[in-house]
Amino acid sequence: MNNYKMAWHIRQYVKKELMDYKKNKKLLENYNGDTRTILLASTRLNKIECVLDRLNKEDREAAEAIFIEQYSQCGAEIAKGISKRAYYNCMNKVIYLVAKEMDLI
Repeated sequence: MNNYKMAWHIRQYVKKELMDYKKNKKLLENYNGDTRTILLASTRLNKIECVLDRLNKEDREAAEAIFIEQYSQCGAEIAKGISKRAYYNCMNKVIYLVAKEMDLI
């Protein structure tokens, strides 16, 4: 088992960014505000996309089920065939990798 430890507040922040990814992507497409806000939001989204693009096929599918489609662990197991261990390992791995990509750890 890998060690994906980090401060709780960083984990919660990154998890929220991942869970809001789809919504934020849509909001950014329709946003007409100032350039700085667009740059900051697109930078966060690009860092998430960079991590997702580096994942292997199985982890990518699990990450999309968890963060994009927002399946619960039981829902992912039933609908996608993702075991409980794979679900939580992938969740922790992606949160850790995105936190590193965002230079938070």
